[in-house]
Amino acid sequence: MRKVINFFWPILEKASNEEVENQKSNEKELIKKIRNAELAQNPEIALDEARRLFDAEQERRRGADSKAGLYLAAITALVPVLSSVLPDLWKGDDDKLFSTVLLLFFVGALIYLLRAAFWAFSTIKVSRFSQLGALDIVSSWGESEPPQELTKKLMCYVSFNMSSTNEKVSCIKMTHEFFLRSFLCFLLYLAVQAVWPAAFLAFRAIYESLILSFLNCA
Repeated sequence: MRKVINFFWPILEKASNEEVENQKSNEKELIKKIRNAELAQNPEIALDEARRLFDAEQERRRGADSKAGLYLAAITALVPVLSSVLPDLWKGDDDKLFSTVLLLFFVGALIYLLRAAFWAFSTIKVSRFSQLGALDIVSSWGESEPPQELTKKLMCYVSFNMSSTNEKVSCIKMTHEFFLRSFLCFLLYLAVQAVWPAAFLAFRAIYESLILSFLNCA
């Protein structure tokens, strides 16, 4: 049942209060271990790895924001298209079932699209982020082991930024899920609009032939 619900309406499970507290505790413990770590052996390698991790985390964050911007642009372009088909929904009074099916797909596409926009905005909203600055470099070179101090600061910033970056990635995944469903609803809308008249004629022809066969047998 849960899979069926998630198929029609994806849900991002929130962490419980206990899990949030454990995560905060683990972050503090990790930062404490980083600050107490001994990196005297091959400090240049440790610094290069710390830079690589910091750059990778920045790239993940930048990629999520960039994708959110692309989705918002696509949503903005799709809204006028959906608006343009709305007046055609109730043009014909002959087939209310046809108009009702089209309306259901239209409403589904619109709801999914609005939800995708919500998640895209949630992705690009302002969140906590720590950036290595000039003061960090100056203060590191004021210590006895500058490369080690700079490495520790970089790794602390990576640990601090990771949770907010993970939230951004989760939001952009939800944006993708809802946008995909909106697009599928719109495709189904177009498919029904194209296939329904021919399918209706074929169904009526089969129905009439069955009625005639029944009457002849009677």
